[in-house]
Parts: sequence; structure tokens; C-alpha cells
Amino acid sequence: MKTVVSTGLVAMLAGAIALAAPAQAATVKQVTGSCRDGDFSGRFTLRYETSGGYHHPIGATTSSGPYIGDSGNLLLRIFYRDGFTTHTVYTRSIPTTGSTSTTLPSGIDVPVTAVGSASAKFDNGTNSCVATVSIT
Repeated sequence: MKTVVSTGLVAMLAGAIALAAPAQAATVKQVTGSCRDGDFSGRFTLRYETSGGYHHPIGATTSSGPYIGDSGNLLLRIFYRDGFTTHTVYTRSIPTTGSTSTTLPSGIDVPVTAVGSASAKFDNGTNSCVATVSIT
């Protein structure tokens, strides 16, 4: 009798543990683009994860200039095309000193069924270029 009760308890406990297993975390993807205008160049890396039918951008890293520490402006834009309409879901303009790392706010959603993109426009006052990446 003890064996039957013990076996039943073990089976119930195993089932409860299997139900309580955490959902798998979304995989973080990373895409990088670059641009050049003469000696001036920019490099843009976007990090995002995909879940629930949306891509969720979570962070960006940029670097620009021919020299470390070059200053200028950075315009970051995240958008998607749905048919003939372009929807901008995030825009931010910030000063940069050659290298910038940004954590993006939650709620930036790009539908997986749309054509998503992100761009970083680098401008040092003399030269400018735009690096673009696809969000797929």
C-alpha cells in the first residue's frame, strides 16, 4: 500500500514540476550595418528579441568618425512598412562622442508580418551617413 501511495505522490509531484517549468526566454538577435562618407564612417548594431508576433528592439550600439572620441549627432529611427504605409515606432536624436550604447524603452513593437528596419544617421557637422539594418 505504501508503495502505491508513494508512486502516486511521486507522479503527481513530477507533473506539478513539469507544469511549473518557466517559459523559454526569447532569443536576442543582433544585426549590424555601416556607412561611409569620405573618411567619416558609422557603425550601428541593433539588438532585438522576437515573441508574441512582434520584434522588440531592446538596445543599440553605435560608433562613428575617423577618430575615437569624434563628436557629432546621432539620429536613431526604428520603423516598419505595412503595405504602402511606413510606421515610425521610435525616433531619438542624441549627441555622441564617437561611441554610444543605448537601452531602448519597452513597447517598441515591429510586427513580424511587416518589413522592419532601423537606421542610424551619423553627422559630425561636416560629413554624414546613414547605416540601416533589417529587422527580420
